[in-house]
Amino acid sequence: MKKLRATADTHERKRRTCDEYNPQTVNRYGFSSSSKDQSPTPARSQNVALCRDREQKWFEMLKTWDQIMTTDYNKVKMRCRKGIPHSLRAAAWRALCGGANLQHQNKGLFDELVQKESHWTATIEKDLHRTYKMHELFAEEGGMGQKEMFKMLRAYSVYNPKVGYCQGMSSIAGILLMLMPAEQAFWCLVSIMDKYLPGYYSDGLLAIQLDGRVMESLVADIRPEISTFLESRGVQATFYSVEWFMCVYTRTLPWATVLRVWDMFLCEGVKVLIKVGVTLLLLASVTLLLEMLATASIKRSSTSNTVYQKSCWKKTFSSLSCSTYKYRSAL
Repeated sequence: MKKLRATADTHERKRRTCDEYNPQTVNRYGFSSSSKDQSPTPARSQNVALCRDREQKWFEMLKTWDQIMTTDYNKVKMRCRKGIPHSLRAAAWRALCGGANLQHQNKGLFDELVQKESHWTATIEKDLHRTYKMHELFAEEGGMGQKEMFKMLRAYSVYNPKVGYCQGMSSIAGILLMLMPAEQAFWCLVSIMDKYLPGYYSDGLLAIQLDGRVMESLVADIRPEISTFLESRGVQATFYSVEWFMCVYTRTLPWATVLRVWDMFLCEGVKVLIKVGVTLLLLASVTLLLEMLATASIKRSSTSNTVYQKSCWKKTFSSLSCSTYKYRSAL
């Protein structure tokens, strides 16, 4: 009876996925345009010559990667902030996070890890159909994408038994698999977990809670009235920062924006997650301010939404570096 019920559940999941996913309406990133979770960002008309020029610059930079990272890191950082050309994004991400070096240093290890058993197998299998179900690579139940993700996550749980597996890791694995083969994606995952997000998936999520407090402190510095307003309603950073940080915004932002955030994240580190979080709260503060006006909490601001949005991005990415380090070290 249990076996029949499990089979029925599998067929029902396949039916729902087929109903929601339409391969005829896939956007440039592989998501169905009917997706509510990963709504596509409208494409802008881009100067072809400018795109080719940026591709050529990145191509030349990748050929002398170690040298340029040592002698001119600021150039790399500014180019990441402008956005990495999508055609070279996989190579650039592997170089930025060090996944390419790890793979070279551990030849054959991934194939060995894949063959080993893990006590996380059942948990990983349960999460496969929930991750990027509107993307063409993962839409099919038991398809190639889900098989590669399973193989990759199980290998990591064997490679790092102290961390094992946590649900948010499937989002990290998925975005990497969209751009590169499983073995390359695996070593990028290893680097991200060890170098960028240590402690994010540990018991109690202590590192995420710490960075959430950093974000709260920065918002309190920039817009104290917003911080006070959220506190008065019992809204804590953990209510939203856990999913933001654990999934590196893959479940939060339009996909074109997600990729741009990842370009900066892999170049500059976890402080980018905090800066993006502060920016989102500042952008949302326009709505919060209107609610506060309704309760006569503050006077009306004359700043327009468009100007305010631009100033938020500029402020957080140009002047918060010192503050981020200050609060992280203090906490």
